[in-house]
This record gives sequence, C-alpha cells and structure tokens, in this order.
Amino acid sequence: MAAIARSDTPSVLDLVQNVNDPELGELIRVALEIQAKSHNPSQEEILELTNKVTLSYTQIKLLNQQIQEVSRKISANTGPVEMHYSLLLAKTELEAKRMTEVANLRKVMGITPRHPFEKQPIESLNTWIHLHVLDQGVHVLDSLKPYTGPWWGYWRLKSLGLLSEREMLDVVRERLQKKTNLPIRIEIHHTAATSSSAQDLHGKIVSLIKEANCQMEAEVNLELSKYIGSGESTFFIREGTITTFHPAAAAKQRPDGGSKSILTGVVEPNDLDQHILWRLLQPGNIPLKFRIEYDHDQTSTRLARQTADRISAIAKDLGIGELVDVERILVESVLESTFLGRWQAITRGEVQAIDIQPTGECIFVKSPGSKIPGGTSVPGRWFLTPKEVFMDIKEYLDTHYVYLGHIDKQGNLVVSRGVIYRQGSFHGSGSGSTMVFKRVY
Repeated sequence: MAAIARSDTPSVLDLVQNVNDPELGELIRVALEIQAKSHNPSQEEILELTNKVTLSYTQIKLLNQQIQEVSRKISANTGPVEMHYSLLLAKTELEAKRMTEVANLRKVMGITPRHPFEKQPIESLNTWIHLHVLDQGVHVLDSLKPYTGPWWGYWRLKSLGLLSEREMLDVVRERLQKKTNLPIRIEIHHTAATSSSAQDLHGKIVSLIKEANCQMEAEVNLELSKYIGSGESTFFIREGTITTFHPAAAAKQRPDGGSKSILTGVVEPNDLDQHILWRLLQPGNIPLKFRIEYDHDQTSTRLARQTADRISAIAKDLGIGELVDVERILVESVLESTFLGRWQAITRGEVQAIDIQPTGECIFVKSPGSKIPGGTSVPGRWFLTPKEVFMDIKEYLDTHYVYLGHIDKQGNLVVSRGVIYRQGSFHGSGSGSTMVFKRVY
C-alpha cells in the first residue's frame, strides 16, 4: 500500500515542470495569450506572470474552502445567536478577501469581467430583435442573418407584424426559452412621444430576461429614432418611369439580400417591391403615407394604380396594413426643356452657376469660398420628377447632400440643398440652403 501511495504522489520536479490542475493551467494559458496580444513578452515576464497567476489562484482556492466550511457551520449551528452572528461575519470577511483577490487576478491577467446585460458582440449573436414602439402597439422586426454591422444601413429585417404588448412579450419569452437563440440583442426604438411607453417596456423585458436567467447573454437597448422623415414617402411617375428618393445608406442592403443596390433614381419594374419593403422594414418609418405623384398620360396613370395596389398588398402581408396609407396625386409635368441650360445664381450661396445638360449630367460651378468638396467645377447627375429636378454631385461632408430644384412663377430655378431621410423624404439643410438661379442660355 505504501508503494502505491508513493507512486501516486507527484515528485517535486514534476510539480515544478507541469501544471496538473486543469483550471490553473487554463488560467495561465489565457493570461499568456492576452499578454502576447499587447507585446512579445520576455522569458522573465512570462515567469513573473505565471507566478502571480499561480499565487492568486492558490489563495482564491483556499478562501473558497474556508467559505464552504464556514457555510457548513452556519447551516449546522444550533448555538446562541452571538455564535451565528460571528459565523456570518466571518463568512462576509472571507468573501470580501476573495473578491479582492479575484480583482487582483483580473488585473494580472488583463481581463475585463463580463457582467449582466453587457453589450454582445455582433458576431456572437444568434437573435437580434427590433421593437418599434407605437401608440397602436409594437412593430416587431427580426434581423436576418448574416448580421453584418451595427448601423441601420446594413440591417436586413423581417416583419412579425404589429403586435400588442402582451403578444410581443410572448415572442421575447419564447426566444429566451431556447438556448440556441442566445446570445440575444433587443433594440427598443421609440420617438419622444413614445419614450415613456418604451421605458416601461424596457423594464418588462429586463424582468423576463432575469426570470429566464439569461442576463449574461442578453443586451437590451433603448434607441431614440432620429432623422426619420416627414411621414411621407413619394414615388414619382413621369412618362411611364418611376423614380424615388433614398438615403445613401439604402444602397448597403436590399431586403432580399441581393447584390444590386437600392438607390435614389429610377425604380426598375422588377425592383418595385424592394423599394417599398426597404421603407416599411426600417424601425421608426411607420406610420407612413406613400404619396404617388404621376402625370396624366395613360401609362403613368396605370403605373400609379399598380404601385398603389402593390404598396397596400405588401403592407397587409407584413401585418402593418393599418399603419400605411397610399395617396395618388395627378400633377402637370414640367417639360424637360424648361430645366435644361446654364443657370446663373442671383442670390448668394455655395453655388455660382449650374449647367444642366441633356445627357443627364450637370455641372456645379462653386462660389468663391464654397465649402463644397472638389475643384471649381463639380460634375454630377440629374433626373426629373413630374415638377422638379433632382441633382446629385456626390457631396459628402458630415452627410450626403443633394439638391432639389423647381421653377418659380418668374421662370427662375429655385434650388434647395438638403438630405434624404430614412422614409425617403427630402429635407432642406437649414438657413441659407435655398438658392435662386436665372437662366442665361
């Protein structure tokens, strides 16, 4: 028996050369990996780090055993109250020492500990839900994989419909019950008007997550919806061609996941659904009115009716039909020749002259001191709506600026500089954004 006992006892050399405790070995491995990410450690640094991790680990293990022993005595104690109080105090002191030693070990290893409801890396997510809080209920949107970025321009979403709060909480509860759905990120989108309801909803979702004991694998965010739009989204139909506006981010992701971009300009007939879906599947965009402006020719009239019917059908399929309106407006188109030519500024502004060419190109001549990037003359493209000319010279400063012009009663070209918001509406960029031009040829 003695021989067997001796054979089971590791030698001192073996203890020095090998780490037989799997937990300690893993701690040392992780600590060395983290250190190697910051710099190439010397042999002395490796030995010092290994020593510190081993000492901290040993101390924590000892404290764990002491805490367990005191806990056992507390459970078995039938003595006086003073003895019970002393044991509780001793346990508290030991737990405080352990917490201090754990903090030291984290610092030595270079580890930032995880905590409940911390931000979950996108690449780790298995579920990403968007909840758009409305007066009428909650529009629930599922993110479709692969998740490619935190910015809304990269999201591909699927509508689960407009749900009541109870129905929405049932959806969240069901997701939390399956471990394969974790980690999970839940974004609660709201406006200033629905902020109170969103805060209340946030508290209820946090409670659900705690009940499911998923705090370490869940993230819940409140997102104030900004720069959404005017509440209207317009399709323009002129001479049988549909055009529309989109923010620059729309090009990042199509609802169907295809590679062809969704852009401001001409809407290809086969892509009409994608343009409609992009607007309806963006959190914050509904309620929304689609405004269809069309001229009086037979083809445009037919297209306007078909577009309106398609919008209504898609909204119904998404479960948000009650939040989407469609309005068809017959307008008298302005002739293309009215916009063509050289226009000279008669008011002060960033642009001194605009040359709108029949080829679909336009040239902006900058005023002295203009903040528009590029050379003195900046090329761009244009297209017509029934009543206006849209011009884009790829002006990127803090955002993507575009230009929209119309002819006033005096025959001048009135041009506004602005941005396209998420719903597809144009918004002037503030004071000084409007310029007036007179045609010189």
